[in-house]
This record gives sequence, C-alpha cells and structure tokens, in this order.
Amino acid sequence: MAYALIWFSLSHPNLLTRAMAAKSAQSTGILTFGDLAPDPEWQFNAEALAEVRKITSRVKLNKRLQDKKKKKKKKKSRPLSIGHYNTCAVVGNSGVLLGSRCGAEIDSMDYVIRMDLPVLRGFEKDVGGRTSLTLLNLKTVNRMLLSSQLKNRSQDVYKSRLEDAQGSVLLAYPLIRPKITKALQVYKLPFKVLTVADGLKHNIIPIAAALSKKKMAAAPTTGLVSVVMMTTFCDRSYMYGFFPFMEDANNQSIPYHYYPDDKLHIPFGTGFDDKHDVNKEFDLFRDLHRRGAVKMHLGPCGNQ
Repeated sequence: MAYALIWFSLSHPNLLTRAMAAKSAQSTGILTFGDLAPDPEWQFNAEALAEVRKITSRVKLNKRLQDKKKKKKKKKSRPLSIGHYNTCAVVGNSGVLLGSRCGAEIDSMDYVIRMDLPVLRGFEKDVGGRTSLTLLNLKTVNRMLLSSQLKNRSQDVYKSRLEDAQGSVLLAYPLIRPKITKALQVYKLPFKVLTVADGLKHNIIPIAAALSKKKMAAAPTTGLVSVVMMTTFCDRSYMYGFFPFMEDANNQSIPYHYYPDDKLHIPFGTGFDDKHDVNKEFDLFRDLHRRGAVKMHLGPCGNQ
C-alpha cells in the first residue's frame, strides 16, 4: 500500500532525506494523499473538543506566560492571556502547501499561529499573509540574531519576514529572550515578546500521551506545542501545512518547507529530526480530526 511505503520512508529519514535532496525544491502537479487524507465527511464536534480540553487545559498556558524577565515577586501580578477566539489556524511550513491556494481561508481566521518566522512574501496565495502569534525555537532565534548582524544588510533574510509579521506576538522560552531582544533592536519593529515557563515543553508530552493513549518522544515538535495550545483558547481549530512526509502516495516529491532554503551558515535542515516522533504526532493530529476536535486540512482549498 502507498501508506505503508510512505511510512517506511518516514522510519528511515536519513535515507529519505538523501534521496530527496537531489530532487526539485518545488512540488508539481496535484498531490495524492491516499490513506493519509483526512476524512472529507467531517464536522466540528463540541463534545469531542470538550473532552480534549479536559486534557489540554493541563498546560495552564495563561499561568505560564511572561512578558518580561523573571524578577522577585513584590506583588501578585495579573495573569497574561492570549485571549479566546472562535476560529484559529495553525500553519505549518511543509511544502504540501505549495499550490494549495489556502491563503484566503487562513487569513479569514480570527487568530493565525505560525512557527519559526516563515517566508510569507510571494506565497500569500497558498499560506496567507496574516500572523497573530509566532512560536520560536532556539535555532530560529540564533538564525535571526546572525542575520541581524550581517555587515552586508542586503543578505539579511529575516528583515522581510519580521516586517510581514510585525505587530504580532513572538512566543519563546525564557533563556532565548535576550537574543530576541538583541535582534529586534536592529530591526526596530513593533512586537510583543512573551515567554513561557520552561516546563511547558515537558508538560506537552504527557498531555499528548493522554490524548493519543500512546507513549510519545521526549521532545515535542513546535507544531505539537502549537496545536495543544490552540485547543485551549480556540473553539474551531484548523491545521494547515502539517505533513511529515517528503513524498505523496504517488511518490511525488514534497519539499520539506514551502519556501526555499537560504544561505545563512546555520542551516534549517531539509529533513525531520530523529529526536521528534513525527509519525506518532501525525497519528494524533489525524485522530483529533477524526473525532471532530480539530480540522486538519490537506490539499487544495476552495475553488481552484
């Protein structure tokens, strides 16, 4: 079966990465997902979301949010909040988005979550142009800081990305906040920088295990963190650009990212990190979709 072939490829990511490295960075034609395609006969299930929230609420997001460096508590401060929304989209960076024309649908959401400051300019038809919140990992912040310090400013790859996301929230772990602050001093763009207590990442794993009833890897992807968070403050959650495979069911190449790699000497990489359990995470996302708690979208949006 095509599903089994793709799954075998995921189990051998190094072989797959080398095999795909020589292929085009651009997906062509219509992708076929076979058994991996989400169920088209689908609708939101409020009861299913309520059951999911009983588990994901353990993340206690609002209690973990911080907007400045930790200081000695003099008085009890009011907890921060991202808010509560009717419709939200979390947008992954997979090349599966190329040609999807999902941009308008994504931009129509009340709240849009992205990861690791992706390129938006030139890809708006497929990925949209709005950003409400961006989750940042250490590698992205290191790359952003490096890019901000390039003597040849024309080589800066993050200026346009930050311009397109300005006015939104950047969310990261406390230890990397100083690097974010240093980089933003160069760009002089308005952002609200929030941090979450370091325990969040480790808290995500038992939550995901409880949702999936499976043992999960010790290191969650930024995507998993985003989806768990989104279910706590959004009534209708949509997922786009989540596909942890580099071929479709017909062996057609799918780029790791929808945007091309850049020339910074801290490369983003072109394959899935072995420390993450992307296959189990994808199974969890499909199950949440099947139950009606989250809508996972693959393929084209609307009328093509």
